[in-house]
Amino acid sequence: MVFASIDPNNLEYLRSSFESFLSEHNLYFQYVSMHEEEGILSFTFCNDPEKARSVEFEGKHLIGLDMDYIAAEILLPILPRLKAYAR
Repeated sequence: MVFASIDPNNLEYLRSSFESFLSEHNLYFQYVSMHEEEGILSFTFCNDPEKARSVEFEGKHLIGLDMDYIAAEILLPILPRLKAYAR
């Protein structure tokens, strides 16, 4: 599915793509969310809410891209840190 706009439905699909990417790499978090503020998208993940982490990126650069591609491009470079944090 292509990221067509910054709206709640597309954010939900993008969050799902991020979760799928993590599960493909055997990474699971108890809490994940995706939200937008002033064009900046934040993917938040944690097992302990007091130690939540997030990845932020500009939403306007994603329009027209496949959601699975977006997830891989954003999360693959930080995969080692994600694995360390998931432990």
